[in-house]
Amino acid sequence: MMAPVLAVEHPAPGVVRLVLDTPPENALTAPLRDALDAGLTAALAARSTRAVMIAARGAVFSAEAVSTSSAPSGAEVSLGAICRRIDAAGVPVIALLPGPATGAGCELALACHYRVARRAAALCLPDIALGLPPQAGTTSRLPRLTDPLTALEMMLSARPLSAARARQAGLLDALVDGDLDAAGLRFVLGLLAERAGPRPALSRPMPDFRALQALLQRLRAGPGPDGAVRAGRAVLDCVEAAAMMPAAAALAFEEAAVEDCRDSAAHRALCHLAAAEHVLNARACVPAEPGPRRIGIWGWGPSAAALGAALLTAGPSVRLGAPDAAALAPGIAGIESLLDAARLAAGWDEATRVRYRSRLSAGPGPSALTGCDVVIEAGSGTMNERQARFPDLARAAAPEAVLAATGALASPSALGAPAGREADTVWFHLPEALPGCRLAEVIRSARSGPRPVAVFGALARRLERLVLVAERESPSLVLLLGALDAADAMVEAGAAPAAIDAAMEAWGMALGPYRMADRVGLPQLLALRRRQPGGDDPELRPVLIPGQLVREGREGYLAGRGYYRYGAGGTAEPDPQVAEIVAAAREVLAVGSPRSFAGAEIQARVLAGMVQAGAALLGRGGVSTAAELDLAAVHGLGVARWRGGPMRAADEAGLLSLRKTLRDMAAERPRGGIWELDPLIAEAIKNGRNLAAAVAPRRGALSPA
Repeated sequence: MMAPVLAVEHPAPGVVRLVLDTPPENALTAPLRDALDAGLTAALAARSTRAVMIAARGAVFSAEAVSTSSAPSGAEVSLGAICRRIDAAGVPVIALLPGPATGAGCELALACHYRVARRAAALCLPDIALGLPPQAGTTSRLPRLTDPLTALEMMLSARPLSAARARQAGLLDALVDGDLDAAGLRFVLGLLAERAGPRPALSRPMPDFRALQALLQRLRAGPGPDGAVRAGRAVLDCVEAAAMMPAAAALAFEEAAVEDCRDSAAHRALCHLAAAEHVLNARACVPAEPGPRRIGIWGWGPSAAALGAALLTAGPSVRLGAPDAAALAPGIAGIESLLDAARLAAGWDEATRVRYRSRLSAGPGPSALTGCDVVIEAGSGTMNERQARFPDLARAAAPEAVLAATGALASPSALGAPAGREADTVWFHLPEALPGCRLAEVIRSARSGPRPVAVFGALARRLERLVLVAERESPSLVLLLGALDAADAMVEAGAAPAAIDAAMEAWGMALGPYRMADRVGLPQLLALRRRQPGGDDPELRPVLIPGQLVREGREGYLAGRGYYRYGAGGTAEPDPQVAEIVAAAREVLAVGSPRSFAGAEIQARVLAGMVQAGAALLGRGGVSTAAELDLAAVHGLGVARWRGGPMRAADEAGLLSLRKTLRDMAAERPRGGIWELDPLIAEAIKNGRNLAAAVAPRRGALSPA
């Protein structure tokens, strides 16, 4: 027999307490909505009822990522209907919030006439993060309960509002520290003693119309939510409708807006990413032993400094090592500079900065890392030099220590095997080409054990990064190389690098493929391409132009010149010398008259390059699912969330269109076969499946296309 999802209690004569009883989240699923509606209907129909409380079992009122109020199926009750029942109640309805009220839970709480909360409570409307406006009448109720700016910030930002701030904003009627049930009952009895009646939000006036219109106009004129996501504008339209229309019409307007957004590509993409992130976080493994006590970093450049500063603020102590004192100095100075910048940005006091700095120590030579239980090679120099140094670091580390290297060219097997520590070694790749990158790739070899994967995964989560475990190759770099293969072929044929970047940034990349390549480093990317089949043959792969750029010392952003020229402010400026290099390469390749590419064609081809490369990596077992590739693109390469990543974007554009684009690209470069349709793509087309839902195949699992 199914356990009851709603408890009905009678704590005092005439007082009914309906308790959401599906902890820990108390999500407003269809069974709980049905039970709540039935309980509410019965309580309001009873002539003896003088007040109704809606409470929750556990530490959470109700939390779910997205409310389901506008999408009931079958005979279940929508949250909107429950909220309208509360609006029409003839007795006070009071929400008791023990903790967070998120999504539908927040919408239910706002529909109640009064709200009493513990200080741990918070109100959050995350629907916008999935491309939907708030639902169940919230766009009409919330602006009546607080000032317009607070209401719109809640609906447009998806950020939680703490109980203290909600109380200041007038959204909570009382805050309590002790027993919420007892305090809530006292509050209700006080209302009854004062003969206070129901107080539905829709009976309250909207804010001053002129002031509201001015605010809406300002928000519409500003950058606001991403223009490709309809939900931001829908929120503004719904609030405006609430100010201009009768309540019933405004509620209907909101329902229509929600359904319009629910049918959008952005909503589908955002839901895809949210589901993938949930799976990845749920799958993340945590080491059984305590976290590392001391982390050793071998390095003295910007990457080592950035990693050191981030780790210091995340908790563990850090020991910095370098060949000698002269090499140590810039590393220490870099960490201190980053801590100073973080202090200004975060508003730390001096004591906080000093506490973080006290966790840093340093010493010359590999022996400086003796006793560290985690050692990360993040040094300067060529990868060959770094690999030659790695055995010394491994010997200095504790026998039970786990080891890693950073950077674009690290190889766990090449690093760990000479030291006899391959089982303890992984590649810890932290993309840093864009500010605020959230991705951490923990890349293992065939012989990497589970412990280093678990330890570095936990370490990445302490850095507030999304952890993606991969095999042998970096998913984000594989996707970037796929984009560059497609882009370089177009540049050889006549396109300008700046035109390709402009088209892809308009499509949804934070940086176009060439600006991104400059940030990663052209020598590193060229070395990665040379590891691929045909990577040295310009007839098989479009590598002539990037190879010439590197030969002429154009190494990218840090060198001040790559595909672009970079001044003191770091702004990318087109460089006439690059145009000369491109023109010379076209002569070598015997390209006829340069052809032009429209923006849409550029976008289709670069997307096809990423998808082809991603599908090949999935087929090799480098990642477990296509959704992981989308997460790598969004969190590591700056692809806009509303695109959902390249695999999801290919599904949205149509896999038949993708196949045609790849065939066109393959016809122009028949040798090498880099754009022959990948079997995973062919399989998805054949079976009418979404590519973004693909998983790594078992050996021999693909049927002939």
